[in-house]
Amino acid sequence: MLESAVSLVKRIKVPVTASTTPAEAAEMQRDPWSKSAKYGVGFVYFAVVLLVITTFIRCWHIWGDKMRIAFHKENRPQIFRDDSVPDEYELPSAGTDASNAHFFPSPNAISAPKRHESLLAKIVPLNKAIAFMRWIFYRPMPVFKFWKFEVVFPSLSVTVIVLAALIFVTLYCFVPQPLYYWSIALGSPPLAIRSGMLAVAMVPWIVALSTKANFISMMTGLGPERLNGLHRWSAYICLFLCLVHMIPFYITPIWEDGALVNYRTGIPPHVYVYGTGFAALIPLLVLCLHSLPIFRHWMYELFVFVHIPVSYIFVAFLFWHTRNYLSSWAYLFTTIAIWMITYIIRLFYLNWTNPLRMSSFLIGEECAITLLPQNAVKVTIPTKMRWRPGQYVYLRLPRISVLQSHPFTISSLCSDDFPSAYGEKYRDLTLVFRPFGGFTKKAFRKALKHGPYKTYSAFLEGPYGGMQREMAAFDDVIFFAGGSGITAIASQLLDLIKKIRDGKAITKSVKVIWALKSPETMSWFQEELRICRDYAPSNIVNCHFFLTGVKQDDQFGRDTVQEKIYGMLQGIDKRNSAYIRAEAAGNPDIEKELRRENEDGITALPNAYPATHAPNTRQYYQPAMDPYASPASAGSVNPQFDFGFGTPQAVPQRPPPSPAPRFAYYQPRARDNWRTDYFRPNIPEMINEFSKTFGRRACVFVCGPPSMRVEVANAVAKLQLQVMMDSSKDEIFLHAENYNI
Repeated sequence: MLESAVSLVKRIKVPVTASTTPAEAAEMQRDPWSKSAKYGVGFVYFAVVLLVITTFIRCWHIWGDKMRIAFHKENRPQIFRDDSVPDEYELPSAGTDASNAHFFPSPNAISAPKRHESLLAKIVPLNKAIAFMRWIFYRPMPVFKFWKFEVVFPSLSVTVIVLAALIFVTLYCFVPQPLYYWSIALGSPPLAIRSGMLAVAMVPWIVALSTKANFISMMTGLGPERLNGLHRWSAYICLFLCLVHMIPFYITPIWEDGALVNYRTGIPPHVYVYGTGFAALIPLLVLCLHSLPIFRHWMYELFVFVHIPVSYIFVAFLFWHTRNYLSSWAYLFTTIAIWMITYIIRLFYLNWTNPLRMSSFLIGEECAITLLPQNAVKVTIPTKMRWRPGQYVYLRLPRISVLQSHPFTISSLCSDDFPSAYGEKYRDLTLVFRPFGGFTKKAFRKALKHGPYKTYSAFLEGPYGGMQREMAAFDDVIFFAGGSGITAIASQLLDLIKKIRDGKAITKSVKVIWALKSPETMSWFQEELRICRDYAPSNIVNCHFFLTGVKQDDQFGRDTVQEKIYGMLQGIDKRNSAYIRAEAAGNPDIEKELRRENEDGITALPNAYPATHAPNTRQYYQPAMDPYASPASAGSVNPQFDFGFGTPQAVPQRPPPSPAPRFAYYQPRARDNWRTDYFRPNIPEMINEFSKTFGRRACVFVCGPPSMRVEVANAVAKLQLQVMMDSSKDEIFLHAENYNI
């Protein structure tokens, strides 16, 4: 043991002998090797500071959201009334800003109490500081194109953190002097030792950022999918430090000036003098190069299969290379501890290894795969798992792919009001996605071959991610969805409607903007849209659909779309389409006229309806909700969609007026909160217009293609000036979901 210690000293610290001159001894004391462990600790301090700041901001928001909701529950209004017609509504074919509510205001309208400045808003510097940071970091990074290649950077916040870390480690390596000693015989280059310690100190953080169930997500609320960018770029910085560690040993090679005798004791025989370093560098190069977008997308299945095993090899060779010099093994043992703790926690996230779910232990869950319009795939899994709106799971179907698991956003709401047919403790977890290739294409083909009645074993992991803020704590909420991006919004919308009806949300306005090509896509969430139509107060929830696949000047196509939407949401058409065509006898002009009559469109009063329609009897009563009462059966409320609302307390209604000529009488108002247009939405203009009526706090939620996310992010970033300049605004928050999950 003593001999090994002596050889270690010779390896790490060149001894001072009688032949050592005073100048050489002084040079060796400049940034001595024995004190170089401080550089690894320096990076730990840097990472901990970032972690503490992010955790504090998250706790601040959670506390503020809970305080606002609790205050609202104590001072909530008693009754919300809505005079809209439940069984007759209008989706205007042509966009119009006219609303009958301006001409025929509801006599029972109850004005909401004016909200005063909250206690949190009095801390003006913090609100303005957060708004200033969002004004900067909400803006997306531009995409740089070189010939046929695109360089896509992560979000601006991740870019700034990575850039700050890069500047920190670079300065920490190159600012302290000296970079090299006069001779390699005096010791290893200080620059190489600094960069090596920084690289080893980064390894535990890189591994923690890569795992699904990690302490960073638990503390900061950032999901693994959002930390993935930090994981990749931290690995690139680690590779940069490894190269900085390697190059000085070639500038001043150890076989010169008789220095090899000091290093040979730490090098295995018959091995290249730098062999252990290359053994650790090569796996890191493979991990970093294979994680580049161009290679990751090209060989994604291979990337998923080899990434983790290669990382194990990298850490193992680091043990061999570092040999616990400067207590470097402490970082590597920490890495192994993070892996082990993460895998133990993941046992409770996997439905087939969770000991608390014996019904699926080691066998998984049963699921059914059905096909939806537009070639979409719907996977329904009855499970005892519980999830929050907007979260996602990893799905593995052994009959389709034994080892592959892919992330999908959960589109269904986990609520006691929606028990599964499997039993009261089960909930139907629904995943909706489009088949593109690989696993999704195999699932599509399997469903096409076997039909919807075949069941499959499903292995789930999760749930992960989701919005960490409480959406019910915002005065105004705006949802932007593009195509299949509605999957991340459907459960959020239903959950928010439920909380509004229960008096657990301070939200006064909800707007849904969905841009899609075909009306058939709406049938993916037919039940959710019916619930939204039947139970959401029309003076709060507004839905605006943009059908980009129908030309604006195609009146026939627009009429057909209106008929499809009406039939889907209402269950039946006011007049059967076949009857219209038969009555028109092949004349397209007569058929268009009959379809316009079928919509009850009136030129003078676009939102008017005949006087013979039934009046609305629906009331919104919040304080005395009885969750065990039988569902309402009046009007068009479908008993299939109970949604947990009891029968509202009876409120006297105005007697229905006597019949009158159609063009001379206006009785109920149309559902002007449902609207359809046939062009692409002007997102910046819409957000600016919505911001004029924002309350103290607003939330903008977007899930769609990159172009939509960029437009929304830029528009919300500009609105942060209102928070900084206007004392009546406390916060305008943006949450952007990944379109690919």
